[in-house]
Amino acid sequence: MRPSRKTLLVLAGAVATGVLAAVAVGPHPPRLGPERTGDAALAARTLEALGGAQGHRGVAVAWVEGGTVTTAGLGTTGRGGGPVDGDTPFETGSVAKGLTGVLLADAVDRGEVRLDEPIGALVPGTALAASGTATLAEVATHRSGLPRLDPSPLATGRAALAGLTASTPYSGDADDVLQAAGNAGAPGGAEPEYSNLGSAALGDALAVRAGTTYEQLLAERLTGPLGMTRTTVADDASEVPAGAARPVAGNGRAQDPWTAPGHAPAGIGPHSTAADLGTLAAALLDGSAPGAWALDPLVPYDDDGQQVGLAWFTDPADAERGLPPVTWHNGGTGGTRTYVGLDREGGRAVVLLATGSDGVEAAGEALLAEAAGRRP
Repeated sequence: MRPSRKTLLVLAGAVATGVLAAVAVGPHPPRLGPERTGDAALAARTLEALGGAQGHRGVAVAWVEGGTVTTAGLGTTGRGGGPVDGDTPFETGSVAKGLTGVLLADAVDRGEVRLDEPIGALVPGTALAASGTATLAEVATHRSGLPRLDPSPLATGRAALAGLTASTPYSGDADDVLQAAGNAGAPGGAEPEYSNLGSAALGDALAVRAGTTYEQLLAERLTGPLGMTRTTVADDASEVPAGAARPVAGNGRAQDPWTAPGHAPAGIGPHSTAADLGTLAAALLDGSAPGAWALDPLVPYDDDGQQVGLAWFTDPADAERGLPPVTWHNGGTGGTRTYVGLDREGGRAVVLLATGSDGVEAAGEALLAEAAGRRP
């Protein structure tokens, strides 16, 4: 029996009501609420540098100057969550690559490895042992020949599915990463190509040489000695620290945390806070951090004067923007954006951690340029 016109009108009204309700309660682009914590002046400067409240749900910032770390928070950890502050954990994304570079420098200082040593020599018995002729220096400076990501069909399919389901595109432990890197090949002698796979294999190989896991290596040699107590590695969603900022996409859709223990050295799973990363930046500036020389440029990275050290990039001064040379690393996961930038000449640094899809690099550079302009 065909539905009557009245029935069709009722159904159409119900559908329209449902659509309106979905729009009302569904995802919306994130924006910062009025919540502010910590240093009010720093929060105001950060909001101005960000260009307003759009694009992020929560932002934590640390400013380092004269050996002092000052923090502030803007917005909340998520819908229904509390205010962000300097101790709120965020996914670090690729900022963790900078920590892996520092661990490499420290391992050199300890005499455990050499920069001219092939990465394959650190992991005997693995697929990478045979194909990993790239030196540790080449891997750390993205000249290993390894691709950006695992090119296998399974990994490619997982990444495509993650884009549809807001889940993590990474999986596997250290053995899986070393196998994938070995299959892809790390011959060395290559032109610069940013490689997440290479960074993950580097950290995993350092842990193998030290006879431990990457998580333990990070805690015992870097975060522990510096008192970075809120910097942790989550192997899966159950290990995400309590009170962490919840990742959110640019359209407001909640994102699963990105975790995969084998990829932790590249930034998949590590969490940290503005206060902790500010502590690291202060120790890197004054040279008290283990392996602080990881920041020193080793080779050119592009034709515009950018250089790279052990994972850390250094941009030349930009007179037009009022920027001094800046040493930095940034990061991004499914719904988090991060940046650590250091003005080594001026003894200043900034840390920005944010949920959302908008990058925070320009805001960090704006804060550094502002400070450079008021130098005595």
